[in-house]
Amino acid sequence: MDTNIFTENNTFLMLALDHRESFKKFINPSDPQSVPNSVAIEDKKKIMEKLKDKFTGVLIDTDYGLPAYKELETHKPFLLPMEKSGYTLVDNERHNTLILEAKELKNMGASGTKVLIYFNPDLKSAESQVEIARTAVEDSKANGMPMFLEIVTYDMFDEEKVYRSVEYFMNHGVVPDVFKIEFPGSEYMCQKISKLLGSIPWILLTRGADYTLFREQLIMSVDNGCRGFLAGRSIWQEYFEAEDGMEKEKFLNETLTSRFDEISKITLGI
Repeated sequence: MDTNIFTENNTFLMLALDHRESFKKFINPSDPQSVPNSVAIEDKKKIMEKLKDKFTGVLIDTDYGLPAYKELETHKPFLLPMEKSGYTLVDNERHNTLILEAKELKNMGASGTKVLIYFNPDLKSAESQVEIARTAVEDSKANGMPMFLEIVTYDMFDEEKVYRSVEYFMNHGVVPDVFKIEFPGSEYMCQKISKLLGSIPWILLTRGADYTLFREQLIMSVDNGCRGFLAGRSIWQEYFEAEDGMEKEKFLNETLTSRFDEISKITLGI
């Protein structure tokens, strides 16, 4: 599928804002269930509003992100997730579940799909997790939708864990249009992933790292074949630590925008 709609100069400068119930934990850590949906929608709208002229695309959820997006005056392309939020734990292994089909997301206005897969290539769940991703890739392709596969590794003490996970999907013939992955651990591993994928782009997720660390990871990744980012918590999570509305607005106007500008310049080689 053609992913150019999500790029600038062949690079992905994307905002991740698809967090669902976990987003309410940012708003009220002690009692997330008490947070009205309208508040979550409004906060997502504020974040997107400040970056809508900067990102090349945005990953949002159907519950809070999509309603917020619809209130913006923008036609930037967006991705929607196919999987249920979170995972089911079976014998201490994480299993994802698909709840939306590509056609449904297309009817909602999405320009592409995304699936998050919790993964450990050494566990029994690896095969079933790969089959979930395969279903999503084939469904997206059948509906003319570019598909971004997000792999999140866990419970592994292996410096090659990210590489081995990506390799597992490739060896099983599950090839999305874009791999969204965490930092592979070193410049050398970035090079190995780039060589493994060839023309298939890979972009970096933040996985909640503090901004300074993510910036350094991005520099190493881009220098070794990474094609961009889909950045979330690392650039906006401190917004919820601000004590009042004035501090929140200052964060949005200054910190959030300057961070996105900085990582965009890194990716574009400016």
